[in-house]
Amino acid sequence: MKWFLFIILLFSQPWLMAQEMLGLSQSNYSGVHSILSNPAMLTNTRSYFDVNFIGLDFFAQNNFIYIPGNDYNVWKAMRQEELPTYGDDNHNFLYYKNQRNKFAITNLRILGPSAMIQLGDHAFALSTTVRVYVSGNAIPWEVPVLGAEGMDYKPLLNINFEDDDVDFTTAEWAETSLSYAYNIHKRMDNKITIGITLKKLWGISGGYAFVNNIDYILLNDSTINIKNLNGEIGFSAPVDYNTSEIPDDGPIVKGSGLGIDIGAVFIKQKYVGTKKLKRLCGQRYEDYIYRVGISILDIGRLKYKYNAQRHSYDDVSVFWQDFDTINYNSINQSVAELSELFYGDPTASYRGDVIKIGLPTAISIQGDYHFKDNFYFGAFWIQPIRFNMRTMRRPAQLAFIPRYESKYIDVNLPISLYEYRYPRIGLSARFYFLTIGTERLGTWIGLADLNGLDFYFSLKFSIGKGSCKKKIGDGACSNSEFGYSDKELEMFRKRK
Repeated sequence: MKWFLFIILLFSQPWLMAQEMLGLSQSNYSGVHSILSNPAMLTNTRSYFDVNFIGLDFFAQNNFIYIPGNDYNVWKAMRQEELPTYGDDNHNFLYYKNQRNKFAITNLRILGPSAMIQLGDHAFALSTTVRVYVSGNAIPWEVPVLGAEGMDYKPLLNINFEDDDVDFTTAEWAETSLSYAYNIHKRMDNKITIGITLKKLWGISGGYAFVNNIDYILLNDSTINIKNLNGEIGFSAPVDYNTSEIPDDGPIVKGSGLGIDIGAVFIKQKYVGTKKLKRLCGQRYEDYIYRVGISILDIGRLKYKYNAQRHSYDDVSVFWQDFDTINYNSINQSVAELSELFYGDPTASYRGDVIKIGLPTAISIQGDYHFKDNFYFGAFWIQPIRFNMRTMRRPAQLAFIPRYESKYIDVNLPISLYEYRYPRIGLSARFYFLTIGTERLGTWIGLADLNGLDFYFSLKFSIGKGSCKKKIGDGACSNSEFGYSDKELEMFRKRK
């Protein structure tokens, strides 16, 4: 079965895991990037105008293969030092010898030109992004072992394996989004903000493969007995399926879709005031004791209708001999021969020319406590929501984020737990307009196994609230940090 062998090959490679750029999205100086975790945060940043020029989020992680940190690290890789070798086969990696199911998530996000502006109780943002996402879940532990050791690996021969709910999904798309936030409630020192982001999606390519259940025995390196299989594959790509030439002669955009983020934030403020907006630059930053937000991210899907195929395998079985000698020259040939193999008919597996792939939907809760002066303590939780096996899965994450922030410098030290199992310590820093960060510091300095890589950065420009140049006889913006004059501060009730 071609897609089954493809998954084996897939998991012999280092795969990636998504992350949330906590040092970029949780700061009060995040500006337009605040919509990444909650669109309602737009009215609660220290900037009233913020422009992102370029940014990149790249995170690599796998729970199968690794290189011990003592043998190799990121700095050696950057110096192009040779990889270590292990075992008689001279592999450049080791693999974790356990029987846990494997997972794989890829999240490459390119942050294009974007901007936000706040007008009193209202804030707006326009952003552009290119995203590449791959998710694989409940991958049977024996599959990557066979990928590394080979199909003739004797410890796994003549064993009856039964696996369920295996899925693999990928999508590459561009999106343009419009965000809006509004301070819906302000009473004394309490404030509630709601926000929404609407996204227009352009799908470049996408595909999925899932197995509801499979019962099989690998007899030797050329024979597999698939006793029962229920599964489906779908794909849409810029490839000529008859000749394998790239690109095909169809449109570059293979599909489209819509997405939405929604959120709300409750803030317990430090000061209470009724100052009205006179100038944009005179807007004040409203400091807080604590804030709590909740959001649902990436609701929506992509629908591919160009160069798309969907194939289903329902309660099929086959005693497949000499599968190692089969050589497919094109995608159409491979799906036709698979259909012939399982159904005795090269077209029987075909189910249609449209596929749908769900976005990596998740619910998120964010908390932040203003400890003292420039010191804050944040918390972040995200949990995936899946509607079917054609939906990309966002990994679960729990994080605590102590940080120092000021007008010119931010320093974050996120301590996170991925999938409630894998601990991480990260570090990010903002130097006015440039933010650089990682959530896997250990792999950079050789204190952790090299089983992935993480890096993100952003280059942007901001104008802070209360940044008006002082006019003669006007002290309204004399406090550049909060937008208050000394006289106004005396009128506000400071919570004790």
